[in-house]
Amino acid sequence: MDIDDFDKKYAIIIYSILILTITFFTIVHHLFPWILSVPDANLGPYLFPENLRLFELIFWDSTAIILSTILYHYMIKKHGFWLASLFLTGSVIFTGLEECMWIYGGRFGWTYPTYFFTKAGLWFFDIPVYTCLGWFILAYCCVFIAEKLTEQKKVILTAGLGGLFAVMVDLWIDPLNVNLGEIALNTGAKGNWVWEMTNTLDIFSIPFMNFLGWFLVIFLFAALWGKVRIKFENNEWDKKKGTLIFYGMIPLLLLTCLITLYSVEMFIIKPFFANINIPFPVGEL
Repeated sequence: MDIDDFDKKYAIIIYSILILTITFFTIVHHLFPWILSVPDANLGPYLFPENLRLFELIFWDSTAIILSTILYHYMIKKHGFWLASLFLTGSVIFTGLEECMWIYGGRFGWTYPTYFFTKAGLWFFDIPVYTCLGWFILAYCCVFIAEKLTEQKKVILTAGLGGLFAVMVDLWIDPLNVNLGEIALNTGAKGNWVWEMTNTLDIFSIPFMNFLGWFLVIFLFAALWGKVRIKFENNEWDKKKGTLIFYGMIPLLLLTCLITLYSVEMFIIKPFFANINIPFPVGEL
């Protein structure tokens, strides 16, 4: 693995920021939950006995970290340290902040009620770290498959297909996780996350906005990373310029997601498709 001086400085800065952020919000969640009005941790669906709850949290975080490390190692061999690190850290930052906009917006009354996560060991703001890493794994796998079906330089087409693949996977991931409380060992448990949206369009018990959000987030992120990648590989941008543009574009992408999803929900879904539920085709969720 070839790492130059820029890679070293970049890695120290970006990973230090992530580690400090995760450490801070993990402490807040577990020791000072009142600061962010964190929901009751007992709502989380625990599948291990009560005396093994800490082990369960460590297990899920460790599993996500191990799987992400394996994929990250593969990406480094395929794309190099810098591009692999952009995708990993960008995944955590972009998806973490995007989801937190909706979580805090619903929790503190800035938008309509949305959703919240119920349990985790490590936290990035109000998102479990294993969720961010899971998004990293799924996003890259979907983009990887999309690239096999398109020419690599067709960034928009690849990003669009990647977004569609991610939505297809989430059509069963989300209903499963939301309904895990039904098989949990602890009484009164909910899912790994809880939807609080009302008067909306539901697909398999999940708000339609979730699936639109999945497509939009994957599409925008994959398009950004793909553009930076091509510019770098064609020697049009160096690593410094690519880094500044990549992270500098994230606030704009977040704003795009916020405006698009809020507008669709308020001006299309609620006026014309409120209280419609498309059930799961087999059995109940």
